[in-house]
Amino acid sequence: MSTQPNVVFVFGDEWRAQATGYAGDKNCATPNIDAFRKKAIHFPNAVAGTPVCCPYRASLLTGQYPLTHGVFINDVELNPSSYSIAHAFKNGGYNTAYIGKWHVYGSPDGKYGRRSAYVPRNYQLGFDYWKGFECNHEYNDSYYYFNDDPTPRKWEGYDAFPQSEDAANYIYQHANDTKPFLLMLSWGPPHFPLDTAPEKYRKIYEENDIILRPNVPRHLQEKAKEELRGYYAHIAALDDAFAIVRKAIINAGIDKNTIFVFTSDHGDMRQSQGLPTKLFPFDESVCVPFLLRIPTLENSDNSVSPIPIDAPDIMPTLLGLCNLPIPPTVEGTDWSPFILGKKILTGNESAFLNIPAEFTEILRHGMKAYRGFRSVNYTYVRNTDGPWLLYDNIDDPYQMRNLIKSANKKLLDECEAKLQEHLRKRHDEFLDGKTYLKRAGLTHYGEVNVKCKTIWHDPWEAATTNI
Repeated sequence: MSTQPNVVFVFGDEWRAQATGYAGDKNCATPNIDAFRKKAIHFPNAVAGTPVCCPYRASLLTGQYPLTHGVFINDVELNPSSYSIAHAFKNGGYNTAYIGKWHVYGSPDGKYGRRSAYVPRNYQLGFDYWKGFECNHEYNDSYYYFNDDPTPRKWEGYDAFPQSEDAANYIYQHANDTKPFLLMLSWGPPHFPLDTAPEKYRKIYEENDIILRPNVPRHLQEKAKEELRGYYAHIAALDDAFAIVRKAIINAGIDKNTIFVFTSDHGDMRQSQGLPTKLFPFDESVCVPFLLRIPTLENSDNSVSPIPIDAPDIMPTLLGLCNLPIPPTVEGTDWSPFILGKKILTGNESAFLNIPAEFTEILRHGMKAYRGFRSVNYTYVRNTDGPWLLYDNIDDPYQMRNLIKSANKKLLDECEAKLQEHLRKRHDEFLDGKTYLKRAGLTHYGEVNVKCKTIWHDPWEAATTNI
């Protein structure tokens, strides 16, 4: 058995931070994840700063921000020569494995042409064991490819279960190796379609009334309840899938030598603020569950960290926790010294929020590209027209009072200064979204050419107050 810690990283797709039992959602049936939370560090301020699938995954794999790695809208090809988390761990003496949804091979035709294609070995970014697929949300009719074999193979049944069993088998097979391993497991649910969880999980919610978040407008409440029945059914299924992996770590005898992360690539609005899915800078979209178990860290069980960890931070933080060098290509923050108690937080930390170019739901709702930050206390966002959103996350946890027009000048100036600091650090010019699309040759993509259906208006605008 290795003396270096193994790393197991499990993440869902479109699983918002609020949708777990431990986070207080009474709709959720997540006993296994809730039990794990008692053995882990909870990061309630964790975010997906660019809250959409491909940009998150590219940032997770490279430690870079979207305008650097280039995947700032969906289905853009991540450069296969990128130095990835797999390369970094492999060069540190680790075996590496990836199972499940990939979604960074891209579709250069702009029409999803590669979503079912074999991902060539050189596009698998250095993983020794790669059993994945580009993008498929037909969870009961799901295929995968294995390493350099271009023959599609089928996951039997609801794919999160066989994927988790495959991860468990990998754990058993490598538990006693002299080399440690990095294992990443990527589930497709609870991303829509919302009616495809196994029947036993859908039945849990068929008759139950759904408790809605207060920021769901009245005229959308029945729609939200229907959507959330399916959403929570997926989550209940994934909780059982999570248990498969967790039990494998324990039964293989490596629980005391395995760093274990549970998180998601972004959240999901589900009609909060009158909005449908992701991409938006509101908490339901940007905030993600993030549980980190470090068995060797004293007093870490059932603890809470205010660190605003984001996708680009995950690679350097995991490398730091394993005492491995962080490559110079990485832009994210290594939070490991703070997690391990070697450094103290200032209390001014914040995560960078950014959608560099308009596409899909941003366009459909008449919104514009934006930049902002989320701290423990505030969410501040400006778009290309100017300051747009300001919420007090403590006094207004459901973000129903936009203070952008009523806050005092001192607070607004402080927020703007913090945003400008983020922009300088990222070398982000904050140009018009179309400029970035033209530069990258992406103007032909279907998702950047959708039409506006309805212009979003703040449902709670009359409730704004002075601060």
